[in-house]
Amino acid sequence: MRAPGTLALLITLGCTAGMVGFGLLVSRRQRNLDDYFLASRASRWPAIGLALYASNISSTAIIALAGAAYAFGISVYDYEWSATVLLVFFCVFLLPALLGSRIYTMPEFLERRYDRGARLYFAVLTLFLLVFVDAAAALYCGSLVCRLLVPDVPLWALGALLAGVACLYTLTGGLRAVMWTGSVQAVLLLGSALI
Repeated sequence: MRAPGTLALLITLGCTAGMVGFGLLVSRRQRNLDDYFLASRASRWPAIGLALYASNISSTAIIALAGAAYAFGISVYDYEWSATVLLVFFCVFLLPALLGSRIYTMPEFLERRYDRGARLYFAVLTLFLLVFVDAAAALYCGSLVCRLLVPDVPLWALGALLAGVACLYTLTGGLRAVMWTGSVQAVLLLGSALI
């Protein structure tokens, strides 16, 4: 395989630095838990929609599902298409009730509705699935793409670098940083897919 040109490497590094810089810039306005976990409850629907799109149809879906669709047929997208219906149902019928209850997280909602055991079960299950399924797949796909740009760097090092870069603005900025960088990433994903 031919090594990518300097321009491709510069564009990738520029986008990464710009995304991290933007995430850190947005992160500076955290004063309390509402700011950190709920972006001050001041987010508007375009930012929420774009961030939801970026987290649901991420680079993993574009890389992995496109490859699986090529190998096995378009039926691999059934999960994503049915998720659209569920997300719309959630946003129209359930989200207003969750926002009105002034909760911060789904585990907190489950504890209020059921008990502490339900909260703990959901929190542990969610962390396990996010770390070992979702994040692992996203970091692997991202590392494969980055390896095209820098083939001499080991895959594990690229994955660790990607995780560190994302954690840098996510941990400092909370939901606001994730939502605004996700919105920018959604525009980049849509533009890249169209190109």
